[in-house]
Amino acid sequence: MFARITLALFFLLLVWGNLVAGMKAGLACPDWPLCHGRVLPPFRLDIWMEFGHRLIAATATVSLLVLAWQRFKHYRGAAKAVPVAAVAIIAVEIILGGLVVVLELPVQLTTVHFMTGLTVFLLVAYMAAFDGRDRIPAFAVRGRSGLLLALGALIFSQGALGAYVRHSGSGLACTDFPTCGGHWLPRISSAEVLAQFSHRAMGAVIVLTLFTFWLATLLDGRLGRHRATALLLAVLATAQVGIGGVVVLSGLSYVMAAVHLAMALLLILLLGRMWVVEMTEGERPSTAG
Repeated sequence: MFARITLALFFLLLVWGNLVAGMKAGLACPDWPLCHGRVLPPFRLDIWMEFGHRLIAATATVSLLVLAWQRFKHYRGAAKAVPVAAVAIIAVEIILGGLVVVLELPVQLTTVHFMTGLTVFLLVAYMAAFDGRDRIPAFAVRGRSGLLLALGALIFSQGALGAYVRHSGSGLACTDFPTCGGHWLPRISSAEVLAQFSHRAMGAVIVLTLFTFWLATLLDGRLGRHRATALLLAVLATAQVGIGGVVVLSGLSYVMAAVHLAMALLLILLLGRMWVVEMTEGERPSTAG
């Protein structure tokens, strides 16, 4: 239960951070680690959105430290690297968060800040899946497990591109949807258009890939155990494309942008769950019809 609470805290942290970015409240507290020179800053919505982000980050970090210590005690061998890496990366993430504020939100650093946070989220998800006692840590990159890991890496890459689009101001480089500048294949007139169109194109690739994977579960008996989840993934990915369209047509509504990110995190979690199931139950015959 504690591991799930920690995972939920990091889920909230990422989505809250997206809301902060959407509201352009990232510099509402221009100093760090204090906010306007105070431990408790003056009440204003944008200030408390940014300050709330810091409070959630602090709570999630403390929770992670406790979880990492628990897993370090129960993990054996190379698996101990997971909690160690989680703690090391969260330390880097804290430093990056301070630099993002001090340097006034540079695009590349802000994108790295988000992706570092997403990496910690994935490590926490791993520690939530493997407690080291009832479920021994495993890591597979071959066969069907490797296929699922590759699908997760594809969505992770899309998340990195989406973060760059968000923080580089490329979100409205194409103000229409599903076309871009009135064309299905737009003229690449700027880096912003290239980033936006690439993000859309990769979204379409992901949807097609996930539907193809679902079809594979109909043909491969070993993959049959993932059939229902694979179909859910494909449907959610299709909905995710639609949500992305709403984000654009709404002029980058920060609420819809947060929903867009939450959906991406859900897709990653579902793929991660399938990966864990394949590693732990892959040798058992599927009972799927």
